[in-house]
Amino acid sequence: MDRFLQGVEMRHACKIFDETKAIPNEQFQNILKVGHQAPSSFGLEPTRLLVIKDKKTREEIKPLCWDQAQITTCSEVIVFKALKVDLLAGSNYVKNSVARKLKSPEKQEIRNTFYANYLKNRGYDDYTIGYWSALQSYIVATSMMDYASFLGIDSCMIEGFEKKPLEKYFNLDTEREQITLLLTLGYRKKPQSERLRIDFNEFVKFI
Repeated sequence: MDRFLQGVEMRHACKIFDETKAIPNEQFQNILKVGHQAPSSFGLEPTRLLVIKDKKTREEIKPLCWDQAQITTCSEVIVFKALKVDLLAGSNYVKNSVARKLKSPEKQEIRNTFYANYLKNRGYDDYTIGYWSALQSYIVATSMMDYASFLGIDSCMIEGFEKKPLEKYFNLDTEREQITLLLTLGYRKKPQSERLRIDFNEFVKFI
């Protein structure tokens, strides 16, 4: 079997990690680099990561994450944040991002207009832009999880957390950014359970 697919086969939602095993720093840095290079809509890169190294912080946020054991047993905890108002059409963040990639003022104007029309057509405004931005976090997290599994490193994406209390804990300006998910990485303590999936031909249809 292809080596990458072998990694995919071993990936599962690891619920309890082996606390005695730490991810080698070089490999963890590479996982972060994979996330940094992950694609994002319009190349706006709205995702930001908080790597929680401090043991006390992990213990304090665990109750806000439904007391899930992964928070304190894993090797690495990453909190994913996503920008909000900075992604609105006409923001300085968007303009600077476009200018960084397109040197021509004319091309910048075309790109900014296209982006504004895209948001309008999709119905994204200052109330819903956070939803679209949050989706970008999953692209980054999935890329990191796939690469981790390629290295033989287990993971668990965590969506079960108290959003507002956790954002308050990290003192976020929730007009500008939000917490979207957490990713825990490490090595499993228990064997992987049987993987159950729908039939491949139900998943894929060729037309």
